[in-house]
Amino acid sequence: MRRSRRLSVALLAAWAAASCVPGGRGDRYPALLASEPDARARVPLPPVPAATGPLRVSVVYPRAGQLLTARDSNFIFGSVGTAGATLTVNGTPVPTLPNGAFLAFLPVPPGPEPRYELVAAAGADTARAAVAVRLPPPPAAPPLPGSDSLQAGDSAAARLDSARVVSPADSARGAAGPARDSVAYVVLGAADSAVVSDTDRVVYGRPTPGGTYKWFFLPGTVVPVTGRSGDWVRVGLDERLDAWVGAADATPLPPGTPAPRRVARNVRVLPAPGWVDVVIPTGTRPPHQVEELDGAIALTLFGTTGNTDIVQQLAGDPLVRHVSWTQEGRDRARYVVHLARAPYGYLAFWNGSGFVLRVRRPPEVRAAAPLRGLTIAVDPGHPPIGATGPTGLYEAVPTLAIGLRVQQLLEERGARVVMTRVSPSAVALGDRPIMARRANAHALVSIHLNALPDGVNPFTAHGTGTYWFHPHAVPLARAMQRALVRRMGLRDLGIYYDNLALARPTWMPAVLAEGAFIMIPEQEAALRTPQYQEAYARGIVEGLERYFGGLAGEAAAGGR
Repeated sequence: MRRSRRLSVALLAAWAAASCVPGGRGDRYPALLASEPDARARVPLPPVPAATGPLRVSVVYPRAGQLLTARDSNFIFGSVGTAGATLTVNGTPVPTLPNGAFLAFLPVPPGPEPRYELVAAAGADTARAAVAVRLPPPPAAPPLPGSDSLQAGDSAAARLDSARVVSPADSARGAAGPARDSVAYVVLGAADSAVVSDTDRVVYGRPTPGGTYKWFFLPGTVVPVTGRSGDWVRVGLDERLDAWVGAADATPLPPGTPAPRRVARNVRVLPAPGWVDVVIPTGTRPPHQVEELDGAIALTLFGTTGNTDIVQQLAGDPLVRHVSWTQEGRDRARYVVHLARAPYGYLAFWNGSGFVLRVRRPPEVRAAAPLRGLTIAVDPGHPPIGATGPTGLYEAVPTLAIGLRVQQLLEERGARVVMTRVSPSAVALGDRPIMARRANAHALVSIHLNALPDGVNPFTAHGTGTYWFHPHAVPLARAMQRALVRRMGLRDLGIYYDNLALARPTWMPAVLAEGAFIMIPEQEAALRTPQYQEAYARGIVEGLERYFGGLAGEAAAGGR
């Protein structure tokens, strides 16, 4: 779980308005519509056990001093410690569950010192708690008509323009600015050879400072600096396109460093048992972008002139049909690798003299036992970070139990399993996909439990969702989502494109499952039980079986 990447408020509101009906457990949560997939297979959640502890108000969210990003309404959840207690929050009655958990969606407290006042009662016992929160500043008033004051956006643009460094392409076009020999260059990523040669390491390029990841550059790539803004450096990919990288990822090169000269020459297509390498000599590492197409992979080499006269390829390879190329502008070359099937996986790396696009062959799959002989990477999400439920259940605890059960079920079906963690100890986020790639896994599944951003009504915005990033993972995401909804019985939130670390690996289909919402009291209670952990685990395994069974069907039909 990462709260900042949760579903958009507008999307959820529209979805809830269109699809939610009254009903569910105690009418607190809308029931599945009869028209939703697998609605008739809905599995009831286990009953919530009664707590017998002392009366005590514990608020999990928001924390004391929390800066809320919502100004209208927001959720508050926690526990009163015992069954049968009553609770009010700022004077509003809030239901409690038998295990003491509560969840409410209430107006944000008003006033200059906003706070939630909670009062719980059980018989003659009373317990109180107060949680002070902070609110964002009110939105700035729009400028008056005719005002000549410089707006914030204009000010930022002016600061950025004053820091601008003209690229070689600008100089070639006669743009005002420093002469060509004053252009500054940086090398992306650390300079030590161990990092540069590690194909799992990339430098993230973004369309705006601090924006989403869009490009994934090889460490050691040399690019010109075209601007700066705070801790961000704008670099030129070619004469038409800039990207932003973190200043820590841009090591300055000495003044007078010549512009890199990249010419893409004759291409070799080299088959191997598990993949096909498309090797393009370019002199130095180019900035690049890989795009998956329908039955093809397109590779764009920025700052590169194509001069490919020959594409050498052995006849009869069952995966790569042929390679074509075009020159898109003065310094942008695009190569398209045409395949006999949809892409299954790939790697982009530098071999010392040329750029390599390694296209992976799909595994041989037996229809009767689709997981036998495969390697599956299982990632129990967190720690570090992670969400916590109303009674204090930390996300990493059930995800580990579910992951270990997935391991058992997969091994029973003949698969080799690579676990990213098998204990409560923290594993760095960036290390987890590297483990999967180095194990040559055929699929990666990351197991998580969901939460919502501030301002979203949790009573209408919960269920099961599956996340993907690369198009070749979409079939796995769809199969996983159907199986999880069928097994876990929650609302089908669908599949989502999202830029997540555990969905970004390219060598295998990789998905991230958000099986349930740990912030929902009934779902948190269910996730404590072995039977609901079993349902989640079996949903994952069933999804993998459905996906790889589909690959076996494609192979039988001649689709490989």
